[in-house]
Amino acid sequence: MDTLEALQRRLKREQRARAEAERYAEEKTRALFEANQELEAIKGELEALVDARTAELAEARDLAVEANEAKSAFVANLSHELRTPLNAIIGYGEMLGEDLRALELEDLAHDALRILSAGNYLMVLISDLLDLEKIESGELNLNLEEVEIEPLLSSVGDLIRPQVEANRNRLELEISDTATTVRTDSTRLRQILHNLLSNASKFTHDGLIRVESFPELRGEALFLIIEVKDTGIGIAAEDLPRIFKRFAQANPSIARSFGGTGLGLALTRRLCQRLGGDISVASKLGSGSRFRFWLPLDPPLSL
Repeated sequence: MDTLEALQRRLKREQRARAEAERYAEEKTRALFEANQELEAIKGELEALVDARTAELAEARDLAVEANEAKSAFVANLSHELRTPLNAIIGYGEMLGEDLRALELEDLAHDALRILSAGNYLMVLISDLLDLEKIESGELNLNLEEVEIEPLLSSVGDLIRPQVEANRNRLELEISDTATTVRTDSTRLRQILHNLLSNASKFTHDGLIRVESFPELRGEALFLIIEVKDTGIGIAAEDLPRIFKRFAQANPSIARSFGGTGLGLALTRRLCQRLGGDISVASKLGSGSRFRFWLPLDPPLSL
């Protein structure tokens, strides 16, 4: 075989190899094009699905916001409508009781007192429900001021003492002299303390209710800690997770035996959080309870 023939064969082999490579490249290019078309179609379908879901979520969000606003407006209007006749019931109940006592009709005066107590109880429930709605809608305004701890705790103790003594309990206050003031909303702090002491009084008989206040450093911030401890019926471990939920009682039998709607502790937690703190509970069935809440001694101005 001469050199020319060898070169011709080599050229033919290279031509075949190049043709094969071009055919392979064309096939792969076509496959990639088809795959890309499929991906584009899938991408379009996913984008359409995401857009549809986003629109559905936006609509659901708008409906939820609208429903919440309607609920808040309804509760506010209902509270106003209920307060008006309740104020009349409470006012006339007070006058009727005074007149009956002046006439020495004690049995009837006692009935008037029951009417007055029921009216006041309903007024508290309405106020609690309205406060909850204000907090959840972000409409609860605070009035921050320097609050003297000892006078405030003493005044709440004096207010709750008749309820404490009605169940033959003792009330003790221990106030640290290292934290004498706190910058907070005094009305809301009173509300928190009244709710906790009222609960302790209700669920304790022939026992002790003790309130302690002291400062505690948490991270880089200084907090006022207030504990309300009692020797009452306590709370079972399985019931603890739900006691701060609105309209929830620790146990259905509690509502039957002691009454209540389950609003008090739900409102108490939300008030503590609104004031820049929180609340915790430790309890054992039959051994009493300890509620501890904390508030920043000097909260930020944006609270």
